[in-house]
Order: sequence, then C-alpha cells, then structure tokens
Amino acid sequence: MKRIFLTTCGLLLGSSAFAASPVTLTGQNATYTLSLSKVRGHSVTGATGRLRFDVLETCRAYTVSQHMTLLIRNQDGSLTRTISDYDTWESKSGHRLTFLLRQSEDGKTKVEDQGTATTGPKGGVVNYTVPKGRVVKLPPGTLFPMAHTRHILEASAKGEPYIDPPLFDGTSAHGAEHTFVAILGRRDAQKSRFAPLAALPSTLVDIGFFRRKPRDEEPDFRTQMRYYTNGVSRDVRLDFGNFVLHGKLTALTIPPVACPSARSASDSGAPRDPKN
Repeated sequence: MKRIFLTTCGLLLGSSAFAASPVTLTGQNATYTLSLSKVRGHSVTGATGRLRFDVLETCRAYTVSQHMTLLIRNQDGSLTRTISDYDTWESKSGHRLTFLLRQSEDGKTKVEDQGTATTGPKGGVVNYTVPKGRVVKLPPGTLFPMAHTRHILEASAKGEPYIDPPLFDGTSAHGAEHTFVAILGRRDAQKSRFAPLAALPSTLVDIGFFRRKPRDEEPDFRTQMRYYTNGVSRDVRLDFGNFVLHGKLTALTIPPVACPSARSASDSGAPRDPKN
C-alpha cells in the first residue's frame, strides 16, 4: 500500500487574502478518522481506520511521526489489519532527510525501509541502511515532504494553477516520484471548530504520484486535501485505485515550537538529539 501521509481550473476565492498570509509550517498533532468512501471492483467491501500525524518543529528541522491503523473487509468476508509507521527528520534547509518506514499486515512485516537522503544543485542520493547497501540517485530539483508542502502553498499564494516537482519521501521503492499538483481553489479564513485554523486561508489541492517513466498515464497513488497556510490539512481523500478513503480531522493541537527562534540552521548533528 502506498503512503497515507499527509494536484487546473478552480474558484480563486480569497486569493488576495491568501497571498497576504505568510506560509509558516508549524508543528501539529492531528488525528483523522478514516472511512471507506468509494470502491472500484469487488476486492474490498469495507474499510475503517485511524491516522495520527505529529509534527515537531525545532530550530533546524521538522520531525514527523505518522501512525496508521486500517481494517479492511475483503470480498470473501475476511478482515485484513494493516499497521503503518512512518518517521522522518527533515532539515529546514530542505537538503537532508532521514526516514524509517514499517508496515505490517496481520502482524507480519511487509515493508521496512530506512535510510538518509541528501540533495544539492546537481541532484541527490539516498543511502539505505534497510535494505543494507542500497543506493538510489535523485534528480535535480527533488523535494522532501515538508519542502514539498511548502512549495505547494507558496505556489498557491502566487496564484499558480499547478506545479509538478519530483518528490522523495521514503515510501516508494522507485526512488523519487513525479508529482502533479493541481491547485483547485483558494478561500478566505472561515469559522472552524479548530481554533488554530479559524483565522487562516486555505487551498484545495489534488496530487498525483507517478513513477518517473516516459509513458506513465495513471498515478500509482492520488490524494486530495485542503491545506491551510500552517501546513495542517482537512478533508483528506486517499485514492489507492481499487478503493478510496476519506480522512476526517477529528482532533488538532499545535504544540509550542521547541526553539525560541524561527531561524533555520545547518544540517549537522544527529536527528535524534532532543536539542535539535
């Protein structure tokens, strides 16, 4: 199963207000209830789950922890329980990412990837520790997850209808993926049960993830969400091909920044150091 994380025409509602609002990605503790919204074919007849998405902002980096539990009812009536854990450390400069992905199905590990990726003007490289010794090259312009989110929101603020940067997040066995992000509509701040979102404009985006091959036609995975200018998302739609999940934001808190300054610093130092 592809990522559960968390894209030319549309209504440009509140575009001036959106442009005036700075893009400032913050830490967050968000919980989503997952439910089945659409099936294609007959292999899946039901699905329910929960997604926890936590981001900690420090002086130099963003640390992301994502935990998903999904229960799927199959055509024969049997149940499949999938648990995914995805953890990253991403420098604010956007040049370094460490990642760990574990996914199990009915208690048996199905996927495990771990490594470090770095980028520069001429491209980048991924050095895996699991599987040990694997090395993957990244094309110039590759973005890591938080940088990708920032790039989307900055493009929306400029009124751009779409962007198509390559992305590496550690969840694909094919290295960097091609992403096509359609920016469908922007709107002013609206009333919200979540206080951190009530004063922020937002934008609806649709993101397709493709293997980097010349003849790709259909995305391997597709997601749609409403992004706020602090990086929090609502109304999440996760399209796996044979079924689609809807993610409803049910709980949200914004933790204090673990650094008195908003400055970005160098990438040196261990990702697990609590002072970082």
